[in-house]
Amino acid sequence: MQAVRLLTSTLSIVALLCAGGSMALAQEARPWVDPPPDNGVAGQPAPPAHPSQPLTAPPAPPAPEAQQSARPSAEKAQPEPTTKAAEPKQQDKRRTSRADVAKSFAIDYLASWSSRNDVALDATAELYAPRVLFHGRTVSLERLYKEKQRFTRRWPEREYRPREDSIGTECNPAGTVCTVHAVFDYTATNPKRRRLSQGSGALQLIVEFIGEKPIIVAEHSTLLQQTRKRTLALEGTSNE
Repeated sequence: MQAVRLLTSTLSIVALLCAGGSMALAQEARPWVDPPPDNGVAGQPAPPAHPSQPLTAPPAPPAPEAQQSARPSAEKAQPEPTTKAAEPKQQDKRRTSRADVAKSFAIDYLASWSSRNDVALDATAELYAPRVLFHGRTVSLERLYKEKQRFTRRWPEREYRPREDSIGTECNPAGTVCTVHAVFDYTATNPKRRRLSQGSGALQLIVEFIGEKPIIVAEHSTLLQQTRKRTLALEGTSNE
């Protein structure tokens, strides 16, 4: 009888031990939770390391089609170099303006040599540079004046008529130097010598602009046609 009780007690103890082990294993299997704060509120899971900067996935790169469509718009957004584009237009405008001035200057030059001797010679200092390439020779303004003076004594009466449709002007890109070509008709007389010369010629003037003022730095002329004869009216007068 005692043996039966002992066996029963032993089995009860073994059962209790088994049950306790199962409870301990169940207790150890629970997830870890932070301990509650001192105010007794139940513990909460640990906050993320950076709550103010939530982790987000990086944006996916745009598709090749999107990059190509965005590229033209970006290129259009770039400002155009208006300053560089305006420079050639300003140079063209200035060159055209200087060409017109040089043409008018050549016409005035021929008109001055159709004036009286004193007027024509006084204009020399205003029309020419201090040194001039005159018919292939470089001369000073003083030397040029003397040559012009001899010419006026030989032909004191002169008339130069430029052909408007024959005047051409070319200027360098900066518009500082222009070359004028003109064809003119002329008549020159010397009443004392009873001589007359008439014909046509070609004139070339190289004009340089000092500021806005044009001056002649080179001159060359060629006779295209010339006729010299004695004036009949003066011959008849001298015979009377």
